Amino acid sequence: MSAKQSLSGLRILLTNDDGIDSPGLKALERIAHSITPDVWVIAPDMEQSGKGFSVTFDSILKIDEISPRKFTVSGTPSDCVYMAIGEILKDKLPDLVLSGINIGANIGDYIGMSGTVGAAFAAASRNIKAIALSQHYEKPQYPTKFPLIDHFLPTIIKKLLSFTWPDRICMNVNFPEAQVGEISGIKSATQGKLDVVWKVHKKMDPIDRSYYWLQGVHTVSDGNEDSDVALLEQKKAITITALQNRHEFRECSGKLEELFASHV
Repeated sequence: MSAKQSLSGLRILLTNDDGIDSPGLKALERIAHSITPDVWVIAPDMEQSGKGFSVTFDSILKIDEISPRKFTVSGTPSDCVYMAIGEILKDKLPDLVLSGINIGANIGDYIGMSGTVGAAFAAASRNIKAIALSQHYEKPQYPTKFPLIDHFLPTIIKKLLSFTWPDRICMNVNFPEAQVGEISGIKSATQGKLDVVWKVHKKMDPIDRSYYWLQGVHTVSDGNEDSDVALLEQKKAITITALQNRHEFRECSGKLEELFASHV
């Protein structure tokens, strides 16, 4: 699709990992409807953060229709995409999957565990264009309004759809905590490196049984100024990272073959 072509004919599927009642999903639905009337929402019936690319195959899944073109699935974000492709929208697949708006950035080493990104990967695995969308925030309260995304997302979508993507690629877009006039630009970013430590907090319930809570704490482990971590947090840029680059995988595979050639 060229940049000049209208997007009004697109079929867009929305999903997320924060669940059907997330303010981020509601905001994304409003933005999607400003682009095309053919918008479908298929999201988890409860929060599924941290589920990554997880797929449910050892228990049943249930689909509930909330309203026309809006459904919940009793599973992960990836399950939602596969239920859309294999059942709800099987007669006419979506042209684009938008996953989010996630409350909190999905950057660096956190990307692998993100259900928001996992849903985008699920769509990309079927060569459906997909964009994961996340809002960074530092204040104690969760954001409920997304003015930066409202302003920039339609343009970002149009530009991303104006060129041919390699197979099985999804886009990961993160928005900084900033006002529209404060950002330094929209930047192509590499995936940064974070040292993530998961702290175990042990507590006691009212009948003296132990329970535990995991808390992730990270520090930046590289100085790459072009990484999503640096561009988002330090330079207040909107970052776009292409994920699952098959060329890089082939390059890595070639190095492994060379490394172990003498051991075959």
